[in-house]
Amino acid sequence: MTNRHDLEIFVDRLFANQRKTKEVVELKNEVLSNLEARVTDYMENGMEYQSAISMAIDNIEDIEALIDDNQKVYSYRFRYDLVQSALIYSLLAWIVTIPARFLPSGIGVNTLLLCVVVFTGAVYLSMSRHLKRYEKQTAIINAGKLAKWSKGAWWLWSIFIVVVSLYTFVIQYGSDLWFGRALRIDGPYSFYETVMRYAIPMTSVIIPLLVQKACKLTLQLEVNEP
Repeated sequence: MTNRHDLEIFVDRLFANQRKTKEVVELKNEVLSNLEARVTDYMENGMEYQSAISMAIDNIEDIEALIDDNQKVYSYRFRYDLVQSALIYSLLAWIVTIPARFLPSGIGVNTLLLCVVVFTGAVYLSMSRHLKRYEKQTAIINAGKLAKWSKGAWWLWSIFIVVVSLYTFVIQYGSDLWFGRALRIDGPYSFYETVMRYAIPMTSVIIPLLVQKACKLTLQLEVNEP
């Protein structure tokens, strides 16, 4: 008899980075069943348990080639919900950056976000009028590629924030560090100005959030055909 728990642990790790769609769950169960059958067959032919496990695992196929990442979703609803999220994120970012208008860079960012709010709001209202007509419209989306883009977007955003924060710190305190002077913040306005310099670039988090939202929508709006 095989130890199902050992095989379950291996299969769970094998599928750890895969989306929990119906097809993936079915494939996961199929892989587990095949492994159990292989191990049982090897053991019936005189092989020891650990050797049977090792051989069964070594012969397993690459699951990436078995998983079809193309997914059928309600495309109009997908775009509608994504525009709605963009409107909410940009509106929140615009509200948060209103105090930054005391700074020249803050004026530009806050005005840009206001333009994004107006544009996405207009698109959202336009799409709302046609939602009932097109809500059953479908299309094929490569959800696997979208998931990779989501991870890549977060990595790029993290690198961007680190680089911008280091650049801002060096510009503001570089000379003090060079000459060994103590780092100082002179008064409330200086503190506010310092905080805003680091906070304004954080509004770019809208981009990875939208990519992540798109990835989640592929699961929420998947067409479940009988």
